[in-house]
Amino acid sequence: MTRALATVFALLFLFSGLTATAAAQPADTGGVMDTPSGPLTANDRELLNRVRLAGLWEMPMGELTATKASNARVKQIGKMIMLDHMMLDALTKKTAAGFGLTTPDVPNPAQQSWMEEINALEGDAFDQAFVARLRAAHGQIFPFIAKVRSGTRNDVIRGFAQAGIDVVMKHMTLLESTGLAGDSSFAEPQPAGGIINATLASNEGPNMWVILTVTAAGAVLTVLLLRVLRPRRPVR
Repeated sequence: MTRALATVFALLFLFSGLTATAAAQPADTGGVMDTPSGPLTANDRELLNRVRLAGLWEMPMGELTATKASNARVKQIGKMIMLDHMMLDALTKKTAAGFGLTTPDVPNPAQQSWMEEINALEGDAFDQAFVARLRAAHGQIFPFIAKVRSGTRNDVIRGFAQAGIDVVMKHMTLLESTGLAGDSSFAEPQPAGGIINATLASNEGPNMWVILTVTAAGAVLTVLLLRVLRPRRPVR
């Protein structure tokens, strides 16, 4: 029993040390800003940038459908996308200004290349490229908006993210209704275990190996404690 108790105390020492190590590793705050509506994280600010960038290229492309699209449905959807993004763009700028932030003024290089590609086409080819590019772009931004919506602690950003989700969902549905959204329009599905693997590979929070070691040590400690504390049968 003495040997078992010594083992238990040794594991207790190891367990407490590992727990302290895990707790001592600071979480990456990403430059959190305190605001009256709650903490404003890097992801919250990135959402404003991404929505602004989306509008900067989708508004002119939506307007372009009036003269370049051959499909009446594409023309109609293009106008709706343009108007929705005008509303969302105004909301983005107002929200960013409320936090004292600035947002991009021009599309990023990838978006500029999509605009050039679509603008160079006419008729059916234009319709295909317009639907494919915009549906793919909406599919790429949707998971990020949902992530911010589910995790933000800022009341203003929560409302902004909800507005973004509503617009993106509407646009994806409209673009799909044309029947022109091919395989390239859809984002790759998340592979099984992808979220877990991404967590293991990330640097956010305590080191995963520390957590696993603490868990294993805790399990061994529990078993040993049960053995030590289990009532002994009297020797006859």
